[in-house]
Amino acid sequence: MYQITLSLNNFGLLFSSAMAVVIVALMLFMSYRLYQRNHTRAYRSLLTSLAFILIHHLLQLAISIGLTPSLPSLVFIGKLLQVYAFIVINFAVFELYHRRRPRTRLWFIGLLITGLLIAIGDVLPGVSKSDHNWMSNIQSTPVLDGFLLLLGPLFVLMFAPHIGQPRKYMASLMIAFTMQLAVISGTYWAPEVQIFKTIAGLLPVVYYILLFVLLFERVVEILQSVYRSSITDGLTNLYNRRYFMGRLEQSLFAGRQLGVIFCDIDNFKKLNDTHGHHKADGVLKQTAALLMEETDGVGLAGRYGGEELVAFVFGPVSAVMQVAESIRSRTEKETIVTISVGYSMSAPGETAESLMKQADQGMYHSKTSGKNRITDYDTIREDRVPVTKKRQGSKN
Repeated sequence: MYQITLSLNNFGLLFSSAMAVVIVALMLFMSYRLYQRNHTRAYRSLLTSLAFILIHHLLQLAISIGLTPSLPSLVFIGKLLQVYAFIVINFAVFELYHRRRPRTRLWFIGLLITGLLIAIGDVLPGVSKSDHNWMSNIQSTPVLDGFLLLLGPLFVLMFAPHIGQPRKYMASLMIAFTMQLAVISGTYWAPEVQIFKTIAGLLPVVYYILLFVLLFERVVEILQSVYRSSITDGLTNLYNRRYFMGRLEQSLFAGRQLGVIFCDIDNFKKLNDTHGHHKADGVLKQTAALLMEETDGVGLAGRYGGEELVAFVFGPVSAVMQVAESIRSRTEKETIVTISVGYSMSAPGETAESLMKQADQGMYHSKTSGKNRITDYDTIREDRVPVTKKRQGSKN
């Protein structure tokens, strides 16, 4: 049976490496699943950097339990992987919020090349002197260690102002800076002081935990944004027809008293033809914003299609009528258009489709009887003529 004997330093290395491997493996799995769903450069960069980090800590783990001898070449490769991983993962975090621009790409390539040149520069002196023990000296790479130390402050200046979670990101870079400072202190300044080795062993775990939290929260933000875009209209920011009708159906099923308001912008086709789509879209967005403001806290607003905007409002008929009139009057005063409005109150056994149809018929009555007015469906239900021909195009 293979026997493992751990010294105090090896035990610390084992603990930090094992914890880092677990956390990085979780991040790697998360990034892989994200990359499967969306093949973006940011996720690809995350995968690359996390793979570098995982290999680095697996090497440390193998060394700590004696599965792999602490060869100078392996230590050197581990340091170079650490530098590359730190560069790539910070650029990947930036790309989770912004696309990589040409200038950013130049910085990325430049830092990678600089890291490689510095690593070669740390190795070359021993090779050029034909020193047979030069391999044992490459564990000491002061310039590469200093370069890794300076990367933290550099990324604070480059990326922190542009990250959606600046405090967490800056905290992670501060941890990384402190960790590397402890490594340099324990290697070159005071190798006999144990506290530096302890700090250097524990802080990677804290760093990866912060990085995991930052990545997880960004994923949640992205998922929320994707969900929001799937239920809202891209132009007006109102809820789309499918989501609106689903919420209306749920409210009716719950037995809540409510009324549906159906609005149509008057002469919208003429506005499109005379002022262009850009102006018409601006008016549509302005009217939608008024509808959203008036229903905030008392109901829900949506875009039914084209210039048709809808809402449902909880409460008695007086509350629904008040909201409908406020929408109509504010549109007349605050925009260059008017709207025709119809509304209908819910009744036991009413469906979302039938209620919408009634409010639509109320709006159509307002449209055909002079525009810029409100019609309660109950006032026309007795003498209305069933609409057998579907209205097409814009209602002028």
